[in-house]
Amino acid sequence: MNYTTFLLTLSFIAIMLSKSYSQDAGFIGYATASVKHDSIKELNYFGFADKEKALKYNGSTIQPIGSVSKTVIGVSLMIANEKGFLDLDEDIGKYIDFEFINPNFKKENKITLRHLATHTSGIIDNKKHYESSYFFDVKPNMELGVFLKEYLTKKGSKYSKKNFNTSKAGTKYEYSNIASGLAAYIIEKVSGKSFDSFTKEFIFKPLGMNSTGWFYKDIEKLNHAVLYDEQDKALEPYSCAIYPDGSLKTTINDLSTYLIELIKGYNKTSKLLTKESWEELFKKNFSDALIVDNINKKEPNSGLFMVYFKSGSIGHTGSDLGASTIMTFDPKTSRGKIFMANENLTASNLKKFKQVWAGIE
Repeated sequence: MNYTTFLLTLSFIAIMLSKSYSQDAGFIGYATASVKHDSIKELNYFGFADKEKALKYNGSTIQPIGSVSKTVIGVSLMIANEKGFLDLDEDIGKYIDFEFINPNFKKENKITLRHLATHTSGIIDNKKHYESSYFFDVKPNMELGVFLKEYLTKKGSKYSKKNFNTSKAGTKYEYSNIASGLAAYIIEKVSGKSFDSFTKEFIFKPLGMNSTGWFYKDIEKLNHAVLYDEQDKALEPYSCAIYPDGSLKTTINDLSTYLIELIKGYNKTSKLLTKESWEELFKKNFSDALIVDNINKKEPNSGLFMVYFKSGSIGHTGSDLGASTIMTFDPKTSRGKIFMANENLTASNLKKFKQVWAGIE
């Protein structure tokens, strides 16, 4: 699949500077949200969920949110940790049903869940094989665990030394969707539940996120937005074998509920996790005592799949084929905001995005 934006970065700046071509200066459809403390302040919807049918984007519109999905892996890790299923600093070989090593680093190299959750594991996204995880179908034709084995083990059909960098785990930051998927797979192995079932039971249902799911079968298909490419052409439904890295489908209403819970968690008032777990989730993992190479100065630190931005805000960005999302909150004011669109963020609609984002109060 010839789609370079699948190789996600944490920074919208990289996406903003990428070469892309769109027929307009805006978006087909999008929604915004403003939240504070424990309530939604304002929701707004613009444009179309389906341009051809003239269906307006609204509060019930469902779309994928790209890598914002990874924050759910982080919360899930803490739930599994609370249940005694795993240790963030244990060698992940203890939890998975196959063996692999970084072939480019011959010395002892313990890889932990903390490394996976901070993109310092040494596992990287080999463009050729990563793109093969996508399928134009309503469900992936390869299970998460199967894809990971094919990618990470020497006998795998997708294996290559290029699937790894040359650094010891914990020493170099290199964003990886596949490493993120491995973290979710470990949750499956230690809990005995599929990752989608685990998150539904322990996150989505408790929070009342009833319009949220990982697969088309889990959501109301009629409410799913049509996704559009850079030429504003409608895309066929697609899915991904490494679905936890970016395939969560939700509404602006549900995502606002989730963001409120993160804010409450940061302030130690959420009961979804213990106070200690919330603290661990948001704890900065990089410091002068633990210097990591290749850190983006605009995103200088990381919790467990929780990005710290230079502005001081916390959250995540997301981009996938025909979808873009950004979700952040200010830890000082407990104010948060969300932008989600059924079209990619590109050089041509960047100005519009900046105007919209700045206007969310």
